[in-house]
Amino acid sequence: MKNIIQLFLVLCYFILVYNGDSHAQEFNLSTPKNQLELQHDNDFVLLSDRYYSTGLFVTYRRRLNKGIFSKVSEQLSLQFQQLAYTPDDIDAIDINLMDRPYAGFSGLQAAWSFAQRHWLLEPRFLVGLTGPSSGAGSFQRWFHRNATHVSEPSWVGEIEDSFHTNFYLRMIAELQLAPNPFGVHLAVRPTIAYGTKDIYVEPELIFFFGRRSGLEQSIAYNQLGSVEKEIYFTIRWATRFVSHDATLEGNLNGDNSVFTIEPGKRWSTFGIDLNHRSGKNEYRVGFNALSARAPELKKHKYLTLAYARSF
Repeated sequence: MKNIIQLFLVLCYFILVYNGDSHAQEFNLSTPKNQLELQHDNDFVLLSDRYYSTGLFVTYRRRLNKGIFSKVSEQLSLQFQQLAYTPDDIDAIDINLMDRPYAGFSGLQAAWSFAQRHWLLEPRFLVGLTGPSSGAGSFQRWFHRNATHVSEPSWVGEIEDSFHTNFYLRMIAELQLAPNPFGVHLAVRPTIAYGTKDIYVEPELIFFFGRRSGLEQSIAYNQLGSVEKEIYFTIRWATRFVSHDATLEGNLNGDNSVFTIEPGKRWSTFGIDLNHRSGKNEYRVGFNALSARAPELKKHKYLTLAYARSF
């Protein structure tokens, strides 16, 4: 993991140096109000293929011309997400040999963000399904069977079918420490979650290094309204204080799954990301390292790849 982080930071450094020596490109493009984004999380390329094994996110965003509040940028989004969680040993067919249950989730999440120069508020509402009906297990088995030479996960003892609703509230406060082109920003990003799927509080600290737009127009927070060039990397740290996690222990209102475990009360995430906006195209590559999410589990890491097109 140390070598991966060092390589990533060296790449970020050379990109930022090139960016600082070149003149910013001017775009004679109309300001986009809509965006489609495809994001894929996967740990297979890091040779782990366990725990948070894969995630697929398809998001539509719309920037409002007139919102509820004056002098505030408002934006709506709708996201489809599908996530798959697997035990350490995907060849095991006896649940007594597994360190965590298989769990799949598919859902739709709606969000409404309110942003100004130094702060952002974003309530989100999620509905979805865990269990075989989510399709996450079927899709992963199909992928392993047809696209890889790795053994197909058994998905024995999967968390049962269950309908979930969840509310999330994300708050962001940001301070600019140095101007572009070698800009430095510092942000705190706490998130509160409550529902049948997740209950937690997660404070997060983020540093941004490089050329970036202001908070209300930056890809750092998935904001539309600009095609100005951005290229920067982030270093982030978050600690999640967990009360409930349905992907480990099932539905909060009762669950008859054959195998569940209690989540840890606290776990942390460290991440570094490289982000770039060129006109109406946005790109993101990220590395994520997680501490154990339960006493029975180990540390974990995965990569994030994302592309968005504004129009």
